[in-house]
Amino acid sequence: MPYIPAKNRPGIDECVNELAEEMATAMIKARETAEIGARYRTAFLAIAKFIARSECGHKPGAKNSAGRLAQTILATAADYGIQGGWTGELNYAITMLIQKVPYFMHRKGVWSEPLRYWIYAETVGALTRTAYDLHKTMKNDYIGNGLAGVFEDIKDEYKRRVNTAYEAAQIRKSGDCYDFVPFRTALVPVKVGNMEGWQEVMLPQQKL
Repeated sequence: MPYIPAKNRPGIDECVNELAEEMATAMIKARETAEIGARYRTAFLAIAKFIARSECGHKPGAKNSAGRLAQTILATAADYGIQGGWTGELNYAITMLIQKVPYFMHRKGVWSEPLRYWIYAETVGALTRTAYDLHKTMKNDYIGNGLAGVFEDIKDEYKRRVNTAYEAAQIRKSGDCYDFVPFRTALVPVKVGNMEGWQEVMLPQQKL
């Protein structure tokens, strides 16, 4: 994730919270609490298309919370004076959104935990398919490549920073499942302040 300046975050955070609350409430009201991936994809594409239209010289009105978030992303990044400089703010906004929706679902008592494997899989599916959609429909220019690249990058970092740690916790809880491969990794306990975590190490070939 590009770590955008602290001064650029409050306006984006406010719009993210509005959209996340709206999405969580809609899922609960429709009794479609497993449809987080579909709702993400709809929101992602709405934000991306708003940015693309704006970059092409059109002035789409921000008629909903996704539009307001996209508009805020562009306005916040305008100070850079760089064409396509909004990619960092877009990355930050989507990274926050995929954390806030599960958090709100958990806070509302609908989900017992804000992260389970199925939530991760739905999120990755939405990010991946959004990147595919943008690849198919956008031109080969800084807009299309930037938009597709951001969603692909968010997916990669979500795997690295969130799912990898989640997988480690599940291995510690239930045991590993990579028992029939010649090479594998193992978890080694590591102390960080008052907390114990784990670091992944690569092991040499094992006998099968």
